Amino acid sequence: MTTESDRLREARLAVGYRTASDAARAMGVGVSTYINHENGNAGLARSAKRYSRFFRVSLDWLLHGKGEMAHHKPSKYSIPIHGLVGAGAAVEMIGDTTEITPPDTIEMPGDGEIAGLIVRGDSQWPRWQEGETILYDPRPVLPQSLIGRYAIVQSTDGRRLIKILRRGKTERTWRLDSHNAPPEETELIGAWRYLGTIAAS
Repeated sequence: MTTESDRLREARLAVGYRTASDAARAMGVGVSTYINHENGNAGLARSAKRYSRFFRVSLDWLLHGKGEMAHHKPSKYSIPIHGLVGAGAAVEMIGDTTEITPPDTIEMPGDGEIAGLIVRGDSQWPRWQEGETILYDPRPVLPQSLIGRYAIVQSTDGRRLIKILRRGKTERTWRLDSHNAPPEETELIGAWRYLGTIAAS
């Protein structure tokens, strides 16, 4: 019979955090607080919902061991597509005879979990400008699932960045590419999927 602390540890390992300290820093909770929860030195009652959302597990499973470990995914939702927009050097007229037929709707990325981050700095200009809102899935994923893509990452020194993620020179490091800054290589404690952008108001 597992305890809630056993299940918390299982949930952490399932999403790829090697250590309790890494998971705590990625969540923004006190390292000693989280370790006490995972070691069974403190109950989870006040923090269980946060842990459940972060690790993508059922709250009932985490607290009581009932049901399946994973959340039931919420239904996806769609947005209407109103046609095409030019983004090249010259914008061609789009008529009824075009070979490109856009879909009527498109499903939003992810499965309904969306959070925002405000852009600071210009290392990724012109892709993003200061003050814009980055939309991302707040549930962590393994960095290797985002290789070659824009990703929100958190480095071991605490910085949270949006970068193009590449493999590093060693097994534990990752290369972070920018448009207007030299690439850097660092260890990561978290990675999240980029979903979209909202322009600054």
